[in-house]
Amino acid sequence: MTAVEFHPLTFVDEPDGVVVGRSDTQSYAVLPDDGAALLRRLASGMTLEEAAQWYHTEFGESVDMTDFLDTLRELGFVREGTDDPARLPPLRLRRLGAWAFSPAAWAGYAALVTACLVMLVTHPGVRPHTDNVFFSPSLVVVQVSLALAQVPAVSWHEFFHVLAGRRLGVPTRLSMSRRLYFLVVETDLDGLYGVPRRKRYVPFLAGMLADVLLFSALTLLAGSGPSWAAGPALAVAYTILFRLVWQFYFFLRTDLYYVFTTLLGCSALHEATSVYLRTKLSRLPGVRPPDRGDVSAWSPRDRLMAPWFALVTVCGVGFLLATAALAVVPLLWGFATRLGPQLAHGTAGGAGFWDAIVSLALFFTDFALLVVVSRREAARRGTHSRSKETTP
Repeated sequence: MTAVEFHPLTFVDEPDGVVVGRSDTQSYAVLPDDGAALLRRLASGMTLEEAAQWYHTEFGESVDMTDFLDTLRELGFVREGTDDPARLPPLRLRRLGAWAFSPAAWAGYAALVTACLVMLVTHPGVRPHTDNVFFSPSLVVVQVSLALAQVPAVSWHEFFHVLAGRRLGVPTRLSMSRRLYFLVVETDLDGLYGVPRRKRYVPFLAGMLADVLLFSALTLLAGSGPSWAAGPALAVAYTILFRLVWQFYFFLRTDLYYVFTTLLGCSALHEATSVYLRTKLSRLPGVRPPDRGDVSAWSPRDRLMAPWFALVTVCGVGFLLATAALAVVPLLWGFATRLGPQLAHGTAGGAGFWDAIVSLALFFTDFALLVVVSRREAARRGTHSRSKETTP
């Protein structure tokens, strides 16, 4: 019997098994230690018969090699006769990524953040405050400027994720997703499953580092730059502070969530926790039991930590409501106190009156878009659920 050919595979030891995967297709699976050992033998050139005999000698049990090989084919690990050799696309920015996280770069980052802290202590006017958002008497200018500023700010955040991944040789790409009712840009870092756990933390935290650096630079610009730049800089810095706070909402699978699950050795903690919480809620009258989904993807660590992470999730929801009360409500109040007088006392031909009208239209347009997106998502989930129920 001839040996089976495999694409280049990575093997990373984890607490609950070994993560095996292909970096070119980013297909990964957690195999038990014995299964990973058997795959290593096959990938090294053993025939199926030789590998089966080795397994029986090593572990004292027989293995269904046909079933095992079928599973490996489904994962795309087996190189079929018509397959071209796996080739990773050339990784651009790898050298820039190495430089961005070099000792010299870290020293520069530390100097920038230190200068920002000094500026915050010595110049109270640059400290984050809701009033900083309203840098212009025109609410339309404020809304449009902040909306446009989010594009480069979010791109900067994700660019650091990309650089941190590329420096490790991990292919990364950007994608769009949604958290609650918010459209977000994400960096696909699935390739990190192919590197040791200790090397994953910097790529996960790189986006927050980028936010801190941008906040620091804008604060310094507001305190020591031209006067015309101070207002917009402080307004954008305030929104970046929101994004940093957002990362602490673990239950929304933020950057810190992945740091948290990496530390715990979990692989599907969010899914296991969601089912755990919904199962508890299903005890209430009228609440349906949850769809447990693919529980085979849950590791023993996921099941063990789900009750504890459920507590973190509940606390996270409380933290979200608290930050909304302390930051979002004052921001909305600031808009309302500026809109009200212009609508009540402005003239139909006055600039202030029409600025308030357009600002209000922009606000309700954003709200309407959120409602439409949420309804479409709910409809999509409902259709998916019904299709699963009718599948034989």
